Amino acid sequence: MIKNIKGSIGKKTFIIMMALLITCCIIIYGMVLYFLPKNYQTELESQFITGFQELINTLETEGVENNTQTISDFSIKNNASITITDTNGNEIIKVNILAETDDNVKSDKSLDTSSNFTYSNTTYTIIAKVSLVAVAQSYEVLLNLIPLIAIIIILISVVGAYICSRYFSKPLVDICSVAKRMTHLDMTWECDTSRNDEIGVLATSLNEMSKRLENALNSLQTANEQLQQDIESERRQEKQRIDFFTSVSHELKTPITVIKGELEGMIYQVGEYKDRDTYLRHSLKTVSEMEKLVKEILAAARMGGSDFQITPTDLNISDMVRKCCRKVQGIAEDKKMNMCLEIQPDFHYQGDELLLQKAFSNIISNAISYSPEKAKVTVVLKDNVLSVENTGVHINEGDLEQIFIPFFRVDKSRNRNMGGSGLGLYIVKTIFDHHGISYRMENMEQGVHFSVVFP
Repeated sequence: MIKNIKGSIGKKTFIIMMALLITCCIIIYGMVLYFLPKNYQTELESQFITGFQELINTLETEGVENNTQTISDFSIKNNASITITDTNGNEIIKVNILAETDDNVKSDKSLDTSSNFTYSNTTYTIIAKVSLVAVAQSYEVLLNLIPLIAIIIILISVVGAYICSRYFSKPLVDICSVAKRMTHLDMTWECDTSRNDEIGVLATSLNEMSKRLENALNSLQTANEQLQQDIESERRQEKQRIDFFTSVSHELKTPITVIKGELEGMIYQVGEYKDRDTYLRHSLKTVSEMEKLVKEILAAARMGGSDFQITPTDLNISDMVRKCCRKVQGIAEDKKMNMCLEIQPDFHYQGDELLLQKAFSNIISNAISYSPEKAKVTVVLKDNVLSVENTGVHINEGDLEQIFIPFFRVDKSRNRNMGGSGLGLYIVKTIFDHHGISYRMENMEQGVHFSVVFP
């Protein structure tokens, strides 16, 4: 019970306020009980003495016989008995109100006074005795009202304590619940700011703090997500760099081994390598292929760097595509292939001429090189889209997802007679990414379709 009260500000406020109200009511009623009879008695005595003095003055002026009614009124008004005697002790008049109202008036509940006055050269003595029983009766009434007053005090205290505790503790309880939600980073709340006191200021401050904290958390979350993306991107780039250098080493290892073997055979004149002229030409061809591969590797590495910048100019894409098609026209004729061109005139785009020309050449030459004899190659440039489709060949769906990875080749044997180094489409991807051009390679019913969409 005590722990429950200590753990609730509303219950503590209720008990404290009720105790204060009951204590204050008891003190106030105790003061009334103590001071009211005394003040009442003092008031009665002051009224009696003033009236007694006025009565004496009247009797000295007008005499006793002419003021019997005045004496009777004074006696009734002050609940007093009056006795007037002459110098010989003879009783002139007597009014005994006390005997009629209370025959058992105690001495401590009455007030006696006497005085002499002279009228017509005769001296009289007036004795007055006033009853203070009303004071005792008022005190007894107050004592008898204690049970009723106690019930009223308790009711008022309970109601007042409940209202006060609700008024002061409920906003604090609401703010406390909000603070608990803040500890769980829950900002989907708002404190009541209708009050203008310190509690209202606290609620307003909490609302403002929650908004700032929510903004800070959102910023941190955004920054954290961006950091995670950057880390993931850095990991991918690191893996790509490792894969790239691994592939470079693998690609260069084979031709270097071939050249080394041929040179050693020619130096030591082993077997067929005695014919140096033939194998020198073969070694030169191998070196030329290595040179071409190294240039492609350098170009891919240069374009893959974060500091690579393109030099955009206004380009006639239509003329560039036609020029690329003319370069491979001879190879297509040797393979008895049918090339269909549908190129809209004067399509212009802002880009780097050398890079885009290399990308278009790679795409079109791949379509010619990897298609069988008598296949059909269709090149269409229309409505901001360049499409190159070659028939008679398909690529595995799993290979399509990796076709733009450096040194990836569909031919797993990596035979030089069956394809290039595997950097061509990676270079195409890098060039288009730098230009913000979207691209896609997919299998169609008749063959493979490569689409380029200019922004």
